[in-house]
Amino acid sequence: MAKNKMKEWLLKARKEEALKLAKLAGTSLGVLRQIGGGYRTGGRASTTPETARALELAAKKLPHLPELPRGELCQACGKCEYYKGAKK
Repeated sequence: MAKNKMKEWLLKARKEEALKLAKLAGTSLGVLRQIGGGYRTGGRASTTPETARALELAAKKLPHLPELPRGELCQACGKCEYYKGAKK
């Protein structure tokens, strides 16, 4: 997880779009900003598998913005054998 996909997404989205993503994913704009800021994680996006999945699915409903692959938002998802982008 070299780049923080949430930070990149937030930089491209308008505030209304970020609020919509948060609502669709069942979280808040503050949480999105914390994930994007990489607080306490050395700049990497880090969240739970459940939140990563919710954000991935919600971002698909905003197709004009970048995707948010769950493996880029959650270390566990990035390593999971069931995740298509998992590094082996």
